[in-house]
Amino acid sequence: MTTRHPTTEDTDGTDGTDGTDGTEALTWLRARRGSARRRRFGYGAYVTTILLGSWFGLYGAGLVAQIDRGGPFADHADQIRDALPLAVPALALAAVSLVLADALWRGPVTLPRADADWLLPMPLPRWPLLRPWLLLSTGLLSLGGLLAGLATALVVAAARLAGLGTLLLACIPAAVCLALLTAAAAVAVERHTSAARIVRLCTGPALLAVLLLMTLTLRGESPAAPLRTAVLWSGPWGWAAQPLQAAAGLPAPGWQVATALLVCCTVAALLPVRRMVSSLPAAVLRTHSHAAGRAVAGLASFDLRAARQAMGDASGGRPPRAWRGLRVPRRPFTALLWRDALGLASRPRQAATALLLLCGAFLTAATVTGTTGVTPLLLLVLTAALGDAAAGALLEPARLDADDPRRSLLWWPHSTPSLALAHAVIPTLALLLTGLAVAVPLHVLTDAPAVTLVAAAVPPLVAGRLLAAHRPPPPAWLLYRALASPSGAVLIVLWQSAGQALAVLGVALAAAPALTGDSPTPIVALLLCWPLAAALLHWTTLRARAAVGGHPT
Repeated sequence: MTTRHPTTEDTDGTDGTDGTDGTEALTWLRARRGSARRRRFGYGAYVTTILLGSWFGLYGAGLVAQIDRGGPFADHADQIRDALPLAVPALALAAVSLVLADALWRGPVTLPRADADWLLPMPLPRWPLLRPWLLLSTGLLSLGGLLAGLATALVVAAARLAGLGTLLLACIPAAVCLALLTAAAAVAVERHTSAARIVRLCTGPALLAVLLLMTLTLRGESPAAPLRTAVLWSGPWGWAAQPLQAAAGLPAPGWQVATALLVCCTVAALLPVRRMVSSLPAAVLRTHSHAAGRAVAGLASFDLRAARQAMGDASGGRPPRAWRGLRVPRRPFTALLWRDALGLASRPRQAATALLLLCGAFLTAATVTGTTGVTPLLLLVLTAALGDAAAGALLEPARLDADDPRRSLLWWPHSTPSLALAHAVIPTLALLLTGLAVAVPLHVLTDAPAVTLVAAAVPPLVAGRLLAAHRPPPPAWLLYRALASPSGAVLIVLWQSAGQALAVLGVALAAAPALTGDSPTPIVALLLCWPLAAALLHWTTLRARAAVGGHPT
């Protein structure tokens, strides 16, 4: 049966009939668009089912088999029981924080670019246009909550702490309720600037609390009763974990009240969702749609900086006014330092991010003492990774000059490698001064070699990030390799993060003997880290020189 396309006689009203006036044409176009959306939805559902069945289903079947036969989870049942009061609320809080942070720049209601540009300006009812995208986001969050609850129930059941049926009833409804509550909160963040401001201020401290709870969990010690009670009653993420605590035989005396609170808050949060979605400003929807497209384009081209910049531009926030009345130094080197320092002072959000990451690094480093086995090395790798991220938050001026090195030659009278090295001065001083402000009291109170380790770790971490700022684009053969085999994707990741990986691993390996007591003096960390920093800076100069000459290294 062939589809009849609308003709001129059907749409211009010349056939003498009333009521057509393009109605049939619009109906035909709507039907074609609906069928295309159904095909895309069916294909997405098919791919999702295959991936979940092949990965999640495979591991789930293994856990189900361990329930009867026993296995590694049953052998470590005591450690899993001790980790539940802190690990489950921490992971739930991390998930909630990330979803709400995602709502700052993308939102749960994200229109396609064509709909945002063409349909939003028209006098159309907003709710039918936005409802499918709200339902899609809510469905994906609910599916994620269901899978997270199922995975948690399987792990605890494999440890033989309770029956599988009891754990499923305790985990899955609570996880789905928390997902629905998070979806409603994300809509509020996208709609109300006050909610967005609160999320913007609280995301960093919340993730810092997650890091603290996870480091305490990695130590393998049973948490104290006041700390356990405070975590479980700290918010919906703790309420959702209490039925699991009760099912696993852990103390949770008020879990029925916590469950009732979670359900009531979820229902109360979902009631005004339709009104909030219908009143979403068109400018916000258009900005989020454009930002999502730019972020996807950056990720598809392996340009993480472009994707991160798209997220930051759409997340909102009122940037401070540029400082005025300051006299620019005349000498090029001091002018460059003035420019870098002024850039950090005029963007306090990046400085605050670096400060939070540095606090997280100190928290994880403080938990290394007293641990044995491979745990200290893992904690130190996490510590160095947080320090690396803090250094990266302070190196935006270096990235700007690295993007177009020929532009800097118009005002910088020296060589491009010297410009690259000069950009490391302000971030190094900022991290050293901030780190020493915390390390000196720690050294006085605990006799820990904090001062020496901070002085040893900062230079290679800044050098690794500076090397990443001067990273050339991936060559064509590497992109073809990524399309041909999975190993190509690994090679691209190594290409993108070679300097950062070397700095993080080098700092972790150098600091491990000083913190675990295997080294008699912490000076060894200095002797290992500073040559590594010199090697990374030399590599940076080679890349900077090659970028000007047109031959990437």
